[in-house]
Amino acid sequence: MDYREHLSRPLSKHYVDNLVLEIFANPCDFDTVYQLIFDMDEKVRWRAAWACQKISEKHPQWFNDQHFLELANLAISTSHGGLHRGCLSIIKNISFPENIPVEFINACFDWMISPKYPIAVQALSMKILYSVCKRESDFIPEFIAYLESVDVECYSPGFKSTRKNILKLLNGK
Repeated sequence: MDYREHLSRPLSKHYVDNLVLEIFANPCDFDTVYQLIFDMDEKVRWRAAWACQKISEKHPQWFNDQHFLELANLAISTSHGGLHRGCLSIIKNISFPENIPVEFINACFDWMISPKYPIAVQALSMKILYSVCKRESDFIPEFIAYLESVDVECYSPGFKSTRKNILKLLNGK
């Protein structure tokens, strides 16, 4: 299958699901689709990220430390909302490398509290930072303090709910 051609056409959830099933049947094609996240065509890029997000839900082990670093860098540099969300969704599902770039952690803090980002990006950023806390317990007090200092009245119900749930998890309730 010519994945680039497939992703350049108008897509629906059905077509992405079929593409993902094709990858599950032919795992050797995973890298081809993953590399399309870095294609020159922005449409192909975010659609490839959408497919890889679905792949990461079933096969997070297909992604390695290099993938994490590439996706983190792309999330930091992209201005495309769908691609940004897709990168963060994949990162949320996969294993983190031994050393997580500080620039990425700082970016997650920024994305989490900035009202200019959609709730999906804010919530994914919180969830990623929670995953960092599970690995680095010294980070927990700082993250709790940060979440507790946010004036929630300025945020959406989705932000408030995610924040509340993560605080419960962090406080062991």
